[in-house]
Amino acid sequence: MNPTTALKPLAFALAAVMAFAAQADPVQGNGQGSNQQSNGPSLDQILQITSGAGAAVLDSQESSDSGVVNRGTQNDAKIDNSLNSSNGNMGANVAAGNGNQQDNAAALATADEAFIFGSAVTVSSATQKSTGNTARNHSNTNNTTLNNAGNSGSGNIGINVTTGDFNQQKNNLAIAVSGGRVAVAAAAANQSTSGLKVTNNARPEFVPVGVLGLSGITTQQVVTPEGWRPPVTNNASITGSMNSFSGNGGANVSSGVGNQQSNSLSIAAGCKSCP
Repeated sequence: MNPTTALKPLAFALAAVMAFAAQADPVQGNGQGSNQQSNGPSLDQILQITSGAGAAVLDSQESSDSGVVNRGTQNDAKIDNSLNSSNGNMGANVAAGNGNQQDNAAALATADEAFIFGSAVTVSSATQKSTGNTARNHSNTNNTTLNNAGNSGSGNIGINVTTGDFNQQKNNLAIAVSGGRVAVAAAAANQSTSGLKVTNNARPEFVPVGVLGLSGITTQQVVTPEGWRPPVTNNASITGSMNSFSGNGGANVSSGVGNQQSNSLSIAAGCKSCP
């Protein structure tokens, strides 16, 4: 079999799978059913027809029309002394705040020449959408730290750490290994933000003060210099992490509102000496 000829159905498979991911509706699947008919073959059918082994990660994260009000809130998210000297596939998610979305996903496919063309196809697709969200922060503090984590390990590691509101983070891995000449891997990421409204203000601190009036003793509230809190503070840091690591390492650290981060890796390996 000419490798060029074998690549044609795999190219069709990748195009079909990516189209399948783009047309997927993450809102459906709420148990209410649907009368809509599927157009064309399913993802499983595509992979069975065009490859000896197939794997896919089709992830979608959506955050819409949410509102958050923080007054003097303190959010702390940290990963310390974690996932050190580990081997294989590791994923860690840590979040503090409201409406944050995090995900670690892996797709692996392996095949030998006994399967059709000895081909392997793997696809990773990530879609993140944030629409119409509102955050009002008054003198709150967000601290995000990644300290001494993911050191001296090997393999694939994904770490997500976030504080704040409506942050989206994702780590995807797609690997295709074929005993034949053909192995195809693809990765796609799409991120969009629209209609996000953020308000960061300082917040006055009121203290009771005794006042002597004609009818007796009353209280009132006044603003004092000692009672004034500073505006919103966002801190994000990576310290002493992922040193002496071998393989693929992805780390996302964010602090604040509406951040979107993604790490995607696609690997394909075939056999050059195979007939």
